[in-house]
Amino acid sequence: MLSRKILAAMLMAGVSLTAAHADDNDEGPPQTGWRPRFVTSVPDAKMKAAFPKGATVTGRALLGCVATKDGKLADCKVLKEAPAGQGFGEAALSVVGYERIKTTDETGASVEGRPVKSLLEFLAPGDANPDWIRKPNGRDLANVFPKAALDKRVGGRATIHCKVTVEGFLDACKVRSEEPAGMNFGAAGLQLAPQFRLSPKIRGGKAVPGGDVSIPIIWEAPTGAAPLNTTPIVLDPPWTRVPTQAEVAAVWPKGAAGLSSGQAALRCVLAKTGQLRSCDVISEEPRGKGFGRAAQDLSKLFQVNVAPDDKHLRDYKVDVPFRFRDPASPDNRKLTKPRWVATLTPEGMALIYPEAALKAKVLAGQAAATCVVTAEGRLANCEAARETPAGLDFGAAAIKAAALMRMNPWTKEGDTLDGLKVTVPFQFSMDSSAPAEPAKPAPGGQP
Repeated sequence: MLSRKILAAMLMAGVSLTAAHADDNDEGPPQTGWRPRFVTSVPDAKMKAAFPKGATVTGRALLGCVATKDGKLADCKVLKEAPAGQGFGEAALSVVGYERIKTTDETGASVEGRPVKSLLEFLAPGDANPDWIRKPNGRDLANVFPKAALDKRVGGRATIHCKVTVEGFLDACKVRSEEPAGMNFGAAGLQLAPQFRLSPKIRGGKAVPGGDVSIPIIWEAPTGAAPLNTTPIVLDPPWTRVPTQAEVAAVWPKGAAGLSSGQAALRCVLAKTGQLRSCDVISEEPRGKGFGRAAQDLSKLFQVNVAPDDKHLRDYKVDVPFRFRDPASPDNRKLTKPRWVATLTPEGMALIYPEAALKAKVLAGQAAATCVVTAEGRLANCEAARETPAGLDFGAAAIKAAALMRMNPWTKEGDTLDGLKVTVPFQFSMDSSAPAEPAKPAPGGQP
């Protein structure tokens, strides 16, 4: 545990929420190198007052400006507006003067004269962007204080950029900036992300996915005595077994009746068996509805593959996030970017190269297999999705390849992948010096 003095310092730290600026969106080419830090936004009342007369939907405008020595944005021009022709560009020009950026860059040099892009969004009546429901407190920040920074007694900051789901969960979080470099404050910010909860983006009276947020997080420099416990925290280990979707649905708390979703995070000891024990609830939203207890019940179902002679397991703990959804509601889980823990080597791919293609002297092909992910991260019930050239068994080879692969079955955000479908593409090729009719191929490869 951290000492009381250090925890008191953490309670002075801050987590805020800002609208995503141009760098954080796909509005035109991203700025490279120096990234401006916006320190003052346009007041909500001014944005509301500037909403174009006659416009009926939410709109936005991207401005290209030049930084002044006092952090203002000058000589601004409209680069893009959407929808076009409804006055959002003019509205943005009328309020951009309220914005301020930090007057120096990370090296201390003045930003005067540098180009800056600013993306301003004007909300139609009834629309809303994500806002806080739960953000980490000082104790939460202290729990993820990077060990490297703690050892040197330095504070730091990081900004992460995320998308907000219809439930208010954070997805696809990335580190946008961190300082000082090499102290792991960016990784600490990502570690906190599963504990955040926001209201979703509202458009036309309905919750919609895709709300973009930038979240600056500040850790104050610790003071006082050294921490009593600096046990390393393991994040996102390569699970070999996690709860199934049915098991997650089965622990939906009785006290959560009327809610559509909830979340929790545990900090557990990693046992020598690769299982989790002594799990403490480190966050729960909403509190008192049973989501922390549900997470603890599920913790018994996790397994990590560990070497029997590993003598360092007692020195590690594991943070595990959980997302819960009402079992009666639609399944909104998505698999967007598999994290593979076992794939095939080129040698393994060569061993399953289709014999029909070799007989036809076709030395390259493509195929894809659509499979269902299991709670062990394996791909089951695979079917050929496509193959090129057709009729040479590349689809069958893709099914064989998929059966030998495995992905991490629990997401960094806290969802099981059990039951989700994934389509995996494969590129097959054989060296031209390979024999025309080799021995019957056998599956092969290595993690």
